[in-house]
Amino acid sequence: MACGLHFGRESASGGWRWRLGAALLGLLLAACAREPFRVRPKTDPPVSETRAVAVAETDYVLRARAVWDGNELVDRFDANHLTAGMLPVYVWLDVRTAAPLDLNAFRFRLRDAAGQTWQLLSVRQSEKRLMKSYGIRAYSVDGYQTFRQRYTDSCFPTTGTVAAGERADGFLFFEIPRARCDLPAGTLWLEVERRGPSPRTVTRIELPAADVVTSSAPEE
Repeated sequence: MACGLHFGRESASGGWRWRLGAALLGLLLAACAREPFRVRPKTDPPVSETRAVAVAETDYVLRARAVWDGNELVDRFDANHLTAGMLPVYVWLDVRTAAPLDLNAFRFRLRDAAGQTWQLLSVRQSEKRLMKSYGIRAYSVDGYQTFRQRYTDSCFPTTGTVAAGERADGFLFFEIPRARCDLPAGTLWLEVERRGPSPRTVTRIELPAADVVTSSAPEE
């Protein structure tokens, strides 16, 4: 009986602490149950080619578009790369020859009007930069795997081959230099270098200046 009375007094005095702890745990588990960012599948919907600039080479056609609209990025990635110091550039590569193209032979550079080269980030580097910018620390393993798969699928493949008549497309993420972060967006040039047994070629695609559209953080 004494033990029963002792337990009852602890429950009465500590019940609110238990309920508060359970509520906090529930909130934590709810946060962990989701992906870091809810990325749309690559084809849902496809990135529009309306404002893309095209340049034709003998073996392929290249198209590119810099995405300066934060609202478009939030709709697709649940996050705005611009506020994380990155510029997304979408690239389409269409093969025009009967032989496949080796993507390992291509190198991408982005230059601004001042001649400064913007660093190309790897998929992993852009992921980490985005998560750090948004302070994402709580997520489930399954949620992270879903996010990472969809995020990787959205990026331009830099390895493998593209068959004759086929297309490779996806995002490349470039680090916006700190000196440029507070300046209006100017004209940029995407330089695509192709190395290999055939003569080296460098394709320059002019990406016209565009208005930067900022966007708020994604809703939780």
